[in-house]
Amino acid sequence: MKKNILFLFVILFAISCKKDDPSPATTTGDFKIGTAWVYKYTQFDETGTVLSSNNVTLTITSQETLLGETWWVATGGGAPSHIRKAADGYHTITNGISQLNFKVPAALNDTWRTTYSSAAGDYSDFKVMAVNQNVTVPMGTISCYYAEGNDSNSLEDKIWYNDANMLVKQQEYDESSTGTMFVGFSLELVSFTP
Repeated sequence: MKKNILFLFVILFAISCKKDDPSPATTTGDFKIGTAWVYKYTQFDETGTVLSSNNVTLTITSQETLLGETWWVATGGGAPSHIRKAADGYHTITNGISQLNFKVPAALNDTWRTTYSSAAGDYSDFKVMAVNQNVTVPMGTISCYYAEGNDSNSLEDKIWYNDANMLVKQQEYDESSTGTMFVGFSLELVSFTP
């Protein structure tokens, strides 16, 4: 419906999940050059059939000063993405505007809006539906914030994220030819290098 793999990276930077492992790799937004996320990107058709599946690697490659703030630059999967952590969570730049993409810390029922482009209706209003929800991805079982994003008339996204690994899992929804919503693609964390 919208977005591209770059947005996924934006959503990759999320809230506070911890891997169910005695020594998980963690960071709190204090990234460094070389910090990397590997995601399994899977695209589906409206029947749930896998159309394609491949890994996408996003890596912090530098820092830049934009809009009077220092931003990390992440590359891979499309154009460079800018991300920084503020007091309310992880922000990215879309259309020259800094916006919140993952609220950290978050409480049940917290909300925020993420706009993907200047096109009317190209946004998701996110709401935190659960905290400390376990989700299983290739990297393991991880405790995350779980949020759902809706536009004016339908479910657009489900995201699981944390402050340790950022985006852990995303499902983006599309509308089928019959008007029902289906998972158009998913991202699942395969590995994280702090």
